[in-house]
Amino acid sequence: MRRYLDRWARQLVRRGVRSGLIEGSNVWLSIGAIAWLFRLLSKRPSPQVSVEQLRLGESVIVSHVPAPPRSRRAKRKAARKAAELAQRRAKRQAKREASRRYARASAKAAEAGAATEADKARKEARSRKGRRPRRGDQSARRGRSEGDAEEPT
Repeated sequence: MRRYLDRWARQLVRRGVRSGLIEGSNVWLSIGAIAWLFRLLSKRPSPQVSVEQLRLGESVIVSHVPAPPRSRRAKRKAARKAAELAQRRAKRQAKREASRRYARASAKAAEAGAATEADKARKEARSRKGRRPRRGDQSARRGRSEGDAEEPT
């Protein structure tokens, strides 16, 4: 049915252009314009189909993402909403960071991080204390200072 309507509208557009523009009939020009508008509005994007073999344990997630705005007005509206959302998030984050609870929690986390860093440093110092340096480390440090250039061999 849809193909029939599309073919019918296409023929009306052709006849409207031929009889309306070329021969000068206003009636056929308006009929052709209405048929062209009908065709334009009735076109839908073709569905995207993906076929793939699934292996054992794999799954498929199907979701619908809305189409991006097409008109300038809709694009501006979407940009305005995104800016408002970002502004609300920033305001909420600033309010949260200004609270005493957040300050206490971040200080507590910093103290815990400092304590674990100190423990790691102590353990590393203990483990290096009784150990002799590796042979590669000794040779690398032995006869050179920082500013010396390498000698050609």
